[in-house]
Amino acid sequence: MAGINKAGHWVRPVSGGHRGLLLTECGIDGEWPEVLDVVRFGYVERLEDPVQPENLLIDDSDWELRKKIPPKGAHERLGSYLDQGPRLLGNRGAAVKEDEAVENGDGSLALIEPPAEISLLMRHPDEEHGKLKPRVAFQFGRRGYELPLTDVPIEKAVKAAGVGEYSPHDLGFDASGRVLLTISLAEEFNDWHHKLVAAVLFLPVES
Repeated sequence: MAGINKAGHWVRPVSGGHRGLLLTECGIDGEWPEVLDVVRFGYVERLEDPVQPENLLIDDSDWELRKKIPPKGAHERLGSYLDQGPRLLGNRGAAVKEDEAVENGDGSLALIEPPAEISLLMRHPDEEHGKLKPRVAFQFGRRGYELPLTDVPIEKAVKAAGVGEYSPHDLGFDASGRVLLTISLAEEFNDWHHKLVAAVLFLPVES
């Protein structure tokens, strides 16, 4: 989970141990915050992580929904934050080495707009070490990517569809307008930070 604060900077709220947030930690009236929600939350400190400098350690106060940004007009508001590439969070691969991530200082979050339709897919368990993990295939910077998906509502839809490759339309999402992806560097694993799709934004065409 991540977003852009009032100053125009990326922030990623995290709890102890830098793990992903639980619904009990960030839920609003028992529901997950949604894409384009403007929320207020309390935090203890900025963690000064050299790879994930956006990380803020949350406190135990309740999260508050301030407003919802209408999808119509959202692309115009977010346009100045779009990463134009060709690199994606430090390089053009699916992961970044720990020392490279520290050195390049690109941060660990990016908002992109793929030039062509994305695909949502679930590989056969044998290809995922026995785990069914939703993924997103897309183009960016003249390169193809296939990255893990952690956007909760879309992840649920892909899991329900089962093994296969699907267009957003196949799973009930309207991708006839603009599609934006929030890309994040995950925590270090075996000296690598893998990239993942943290959020998918389906925005209407603006007249």
